[in-house]
Amino acid sequence: MNLDAFLEIESKYGLIEDQINGFHYWIYFRHVLHNELEAARAGHGEAHVRAALSSWQQLKARIGTLWYSVRYSRIPKGKHEILIFNHERRVWKEDSYECIYTDLIAEEYENSLVLERPYHQKHFRPVKTRNLMYTDYIEAVAMIYFYTKLYLCGKGEVKSLRGEIKERIQLPIEEICGTYGLSYTMDSILDKMVSGYYIYQIKKKAFKRLLERINPRVILEVVGYHMDCMVMNELALRFRIPTIELQHGMTGRVHTAYNYPKDIEIEQFPQYLFVFSSFWMEAARFPIPKERIREVGFPYLEKYAREVSRKTEKADKAIIIFISQSPIGIMLSDIAVRLQGIISQEKYKIIYKLHPGEYEGWRERYPALAGSGVCVVDNNHTDLYELFAVSSYQVGTFGSTATFEGLWFGLKTFIWKPEATPELELLCEKGIASFFMDAQELCRLIQEDNVSGGKSVFWKENALETMKREIDEIMAYQ
Repeated sequence: MNLDAFLEIESKYGLIEDQINGFHYWIYFRHVLHNELEAARAGHGEAHVRAALSSWQQLKARIGTLWYSVRYSRIPKGKHEILIFNHERRVWKEDSYECIYTDLIAEEYENSLVLERPYHQKHFRPVKTRNLMYTDYIEAVAMIYFYTKLYLCGKGEVKSLRGEIKERIQLPIEEICGTYGLSYTMDSILDKMVSGYYIYQIKKKAFKRLLERINPRVILEVVGYHMDCMVMNELALRFRIPTIELQHGMTGRVHTAYNYPKDIEIEQFPQYLFVFSSFWMEAARFPIPKERIREVGFPYLEKYAREVSRKTEKADKAIIIFISQSPIGIMLSDIAVRLQGIISQEKYKIIYKLHPGEYEGWRERYPALAGSGVCVVDNNHTDLYELFAVSSYQVGTFGSTATFEGLWFGLKTFIWKPEATPELELLCEKGIASFFMDAQELCRLIQEDNVSGGKSVFWKENALETMKREIDEIMAYQ
């Protein structure tokens, strides 16, 4: 969805500046709203899907939250040089779970503290991360506070707040929907904004206490548009602590979290952005000066992709790997199933790599895929780079950074045109990848084999050294 009209409308109604008792409800949930609007388009689903839990599973999850709160959520004593918000969706590596974005840099700073929020009310363990603190206690207190307001002593207040937010967003959302030709009911985003108002109050107090206790010189974060990071970014400005977001995915011109109207400062946005390469520096309308966007590379890719490449050989059959994401999973999985039915089984093998947000309940959402004979990867124990190393072709679309990672391995790349983002379109315009429209055309292109694979130019080298140098420079300047 082209964001030009979206940005114009939110500027027209002053939504970026608007707030209720200090809570910038629109900034905190504009990305969520955009995702819901995308999901409202025919054939699109949520970016991350979670299967419904039984009563017993919900009880176990609650017990788990209490355990993590007691065991791992205490604020440590003393000063810590660097505070790191990692990515809670860890990946299995050899004998433990690793955050592929922050663990390598955390190892470089002995006096760092790593914060980890729960992933679907759980954490991946065992881990080797030192000085690790879980935020389950903060999550639990925030939810108790909200539910107390909602069901016990603040029903009238909650109702009034919901009405006030609805009055402020109804006209702009109706205009957005009219511009894009969408049908959308506001109940979901209203519920999220109302609950966010109360959760924000608790998290702001809790993170303020944390900053006062550990007094970091710099804050690193992944997924800067997560509420926790946005709250911390607000506080860090007042504490004069620089915040740095590490790029974890595509940041292009259709990603709401990285695109804002011109000439506007966002307190909730990090002060610095570390990107994979110069290609990403102007990929979006970032609300920070260009000199605060630094190209540093991706340490995990650089380290493990080389290791895997050295010890892995291509498979006997030519492997075609599909890179899926939930918003286009139904359509892309259908192409994989159709390709399975028309391509030579003796020469080719199809692997369908689900996005981690698709793992739960994929058989119910993609029943044709489940019974197709396509090899489906639905867990974090299977290393993506090992899959790339044995593959010859990759098929992608939408906004997957994995497609660019596959280019590092020299994979011949095909992009499904109807849902390609501008960044993936650029790959085809430069002759690095080829468009296709359906399974029949994809089959023909693979068999003709006229696409040339090659190393990607989208990753700056010497990533870990560069990242450490940039962090040290920011701390010294501060």
